[in-house]
Amino acid sequence: MAITPADLGFEDHDISIARMQSRKAKWQRAQENIAKGNGRALESDQRRLKAELRQKAMDTAESEGAPGFLTLTPGLGQEANIGDKNNILSGEFLEIGILTARSVCRISQGLKTGTGFLVGNGVAVTNHHVIKNEVEAKNSLFEFLFDDNSIGTPRSTETYAADTEHFFWADEELDICFLGLQGVTDIKTFGWLPLLREEGKALIGDPTNIIQHPAGEKKRIVVHDSTFTLVDNGTDADAFCWYTGDTNKGSSGSPVLNNRWEVLAVHHKAIPDTDINGHVLDVNGKKIAKDRFEENDAQVRWLANEGIRVSRIVGKLESQVFANPQHAQVRDELLDLWSDPLVTTKARKASFEGMNKQL
Repeated sequence: MAITPADLGFEDHDISIARMQSRKAKWQRAQENIAKGNGRALESDQRRLKAELRQKAMDTAESEGAPGFLTLTPGLGQEANIGDKNNILSGEFLEIGILTARSVCRISQGLKTGTGFLVGNGVAVTNHHVIKNEVEAKNSLFEFLFDDNSIGTPRSTETYAADTEHFFWADEELDICFLGLQGVTDIKTFGWLPLLREEGKALIGDPTNIIQHPAGEKKRIVVHDSTFTLVDNGTDADAFCWYTGDTNKGSSGSPVLNNRWEVLAVHHKAIPDTDINGHVLDVNGKKIAKDRFEENDAQVRWLANEGIRVSRIVGKLESQVFANPQHAQVRDELLDLWSDPLVTTKARKASFEGMNKQL
């Protein structure tokens, strides 16, 4: 008997699979264009313009407001571009990645694990299917600095509990959950990853980075073979985007970032390829029998990763009506924090200062 997505042990995959299957031709075309170095040719003029204007605005803000602190240098080596974008990065790219990763935590409820990350003072975000309600939040542990420590001075993992009185908001449709954490009272402890409302943070073919705790492991970072591949504005899937890059169970809630280490999306699903009858396909495009799957589950052909777009998350949070005045106040503080033109630089500096205190 052939296996179905339910046999993979993932929750609520049907909607995500249907979204991808209806866009499979677009996905394949995007991959072909990306392989030829012209993925951006598939983007609309509007999205390309938004990306260009956003980049210029950020360069201006950074050069005038906070020069000299871990800011990626744009526009290097134009004469050597191969393809439709410039992939020469500042040497600080790696340092910024280290600071960014400090905000990411492992979430555990017994044997169930996921990933989350700080987005403001004492507020973290993950998926709704990782934490559905306040009861699950209070039964979860949030572990920061759960990293490999084979170089330099070992760092101890720091564990926190949820504080849903401080803040809690979960949205099943977007598969998003925001919640407060007890004890993370200094925003400089781990820094944070701002959720930026503006579009244009990535175009088709741009590289993506995913910081995650796959299978509940110590922190892992994907930077190779990970590409922003598809977005479908103005459709029933407007809130989602698709990208390549390896993930695993436990990666749900991970930040998906561009080459400036800005959050593009919150990862929530890997999409298996299926036939018209809903049977999961293997790497050769054939149905997988249950006994063969049980012998080697690596045979599944994973078609894409799906994430929830940050611009849509922020828009939904902006429109949310909170009966709890405390939660409304925290929401307003988060929106105000993220709207600062220099918020990304400030978040990195906070993480840097927190790291120095812990060394």
